[in-house]
Amino acid sequence: MHCVNSPRHFRVAEHRLRQRQSPLRRQPNMVGNRRKLHHNWCQQGTPPNITTPRDEHPPVFPHRKQQNCYNLPMNVPFDLRYLIRAGFYYGDYDGHSRPPAFDLHLDGKKWSTVNTSSSIGQPIYHEAYYRAHWPGQISVCLVQTRHGEVPFISSLEAVPLSDDLYSHMKTNSTFLLVTRTIFGAPEIRDDAYDRIWTSGAIPPNSIQVSTTQYSTSTTENDPPLPVLMSNIQSPTPSDPIILSVDLPQVTPQSAYFVFYLTDVMPRESFGDTRIVDIYINGQKRVTVFSYQFSCYGVTIYPVILVGPTVNVTLAATNESTLPPIVTAMEIFTRADQSPSSNDTHEHLSPMYLRLVLICLLSWLF
Repeated sequence: MHCVNSPRHFRVAEHRLRQRQSPLRRQPNMVGNRRKLHHNWCQQGTPPNITTPRDEHPPVFPHRKQQNCYNLPMNVPFDLRYLIRAGFYYGDYDGHSRPPAFDLHLDGKKWSTVNTSSSIGQPIYHEAYYRAHWPGQISVCLVQTRHGEVPFISSLEAVPLSDDLYSHMKTNSTFLLVTRTIFGAPEIRDDAYDRIWTSGAIPPNSIQVSTTQYSTSTTENDPPLPVLMSNIQSPTPSDPIILSVDLPQVTPQSAYFVFYLTDVMPRESFGDTRIVDIYINGQKRVTVFSYQFSCYGVTIYPVILVGPTVNVTLAATNESTLPPIVTAMEIFTRADQSPSSNDTHEHLSPMYLRLVLICLLSWLF
């Protein structure tokens, strides 16, 4: 196994450890910065053979029988959760017009299969929420699985997280991001934890609604304020919002959902109410009583899913005079074990259950 240490690049700042200007974040073609990702090889066995025919290529790893790894130094207590994100952009760097597929491993366990042909012309990200089990470092490895298809990587980031974020994620479990989607707004990357909030398509039965400006937010999981400044709603209370998301696998898996709702639109009548039922694959999971001038983060976990698609419906109840809304949605799957029969206790976020007002609007002061 070959490894690379990157002490300058993966450094602990005050609240995070990350690649501040990764190739994926700095320029759309994601080339020309490969030395930023690996500048100091360490040797285990024989020196690594890294093939880079042209200087602008991403680092590539041609040896089928070897694990080619990056060791991310952790100069903080090892019992922390991290956001680990690997980015890949093929861009036909080798001139073969053959986007490769290969495996990605995290601390010796398979993390995911990277299929770069699934997003031609666009970067691909694989993001994991992972608790470091060993002091000193986290190992991320790329493994060739098909003859002639050479692994490569464009960016690698590691961000330490507090236990307040995604607090229902079990301590020793690894969670993989399926989607983090914001509705009614462009992509947002200005996030304290380096999360990428991807712009989602507005469903045919929904319209975009801009929210009122506000100054601070203590919404669960600390989404950046721009995420909470736009949402979508259906035209009438009788019309539901229907969202569909493709899953990476079809076998049963335990999923973690977070819904964000920002309700700061003006109301025509003092007696108007907004009560939203959230259904996942046809099963009602929670009812949200949405009060004006408030923002909510609603967590639902676990939800046992069987792919290839999950369908989410947000519908107004019969008592609601206002249509359903949604601002953003995150879905994760638990990676380290199959869903078990005793994993049936569903968690709802304490902030929602207490109906705490969690957005402070600047105009109220």
